[in-house]
Amino acid sequence: MYKLVRIILALSLALILGIALSYTSSLAQPSGPPYEIDVATNLVYYNGPGFNPQKHILDIFSPKDLPNAPVLFFIHGGGWTEGDKSIYPFLGRTFAQQGFVTVVISYRLTPEVQFPGHIQDVARAFAWVYKNIARYGGNPNQIFVTGHSAGGHLAALLALDKRYLLAEGLSADLIKGDLPISGIYNVNTHADAYPDVKNVFTGDPDKQRDASPVAHVSEKQPPFLISYAQNDLLTLDAQAMELAKLLQQKGTEAQLVMVPNVDHIGIIVTVGTPNDLTTDLIVRFVRAHLN
Repeated sequence: MYKLVRIILALSLALILGIALSYTSSLAQPSGPPYEIDVATNLVYYNGPGFNPQKHILDIFSPKDLPNAPVLFFIHGGGWTEGDKSIYPFLGRTFAQQGFVTVVISYRLTPEVQFPGHIQDVARAFAWVYKNIARYGGNPNQIFVTGHSAGGHLAALLALDKRYLLAEGLSADLIKGDLPISGIYNVNTHADAYPDVKNVFTGDPDKQRDASPVAHVSEKQPPFLISYAQNDLLTLDAQAMELAKLLQQKGTEAQLVMVPNVDHIGIIVTVGTPNDLTTDLIVRFVRAHLN
């Protein structure tokens, strides 16, 4: 399934890259004209044991002449087995034009690592961003975390399971808001629908449960915007609803949005195109939750 996802993603990106840089949706205008952008690529965020020079790197897209800007931290998808930050400059540029310092990361994939290797890398990248983003015009106290598919799973888990940021000497309270897109939140449910997931999380249901964001919902969480596609992969709509309900029951703001007329790939590759709902949802949510 995920090889097909990769092919569709590549084809879709080829179609939209030409217009992604000129996003000026009437739904979500920045306070002035779209910002010009500075780009820093292939910054190493971790070089300790297990260092992979192709995966422990990130790119930063910064709006020019906008100090102390909010930060959008993006985690790519690909079933925890494929994908790379190099696919997403369109996303980095889109949100930088809107006034957000946008960070796009890579992380190690299966089979190089199994869970929890992926989320440990994400936590390392977040820690690097928190400590260094001011040099790129970002406000470390205004970091919003987002991701698509497997990246949506990792975005939610980073906020909900406090262990991974604590291992980096940080508090999960530093996440200003969490915006997972078409993510996996109940790994047990997902493994039943897609058996290959067991290569990532093993076939042990207890380990799958420990990897599930829904298993780590507690009273103190950042606000969430949970979006999924009208024609998403099997069970992802139900998983989004499950996570939103659990968060709401604990008193956390959790907005749940179904994006119409798109599938699992379309919900992310249309970012930056005119009047795109996913883009608008993210821009509005971030702006609404700034101090």
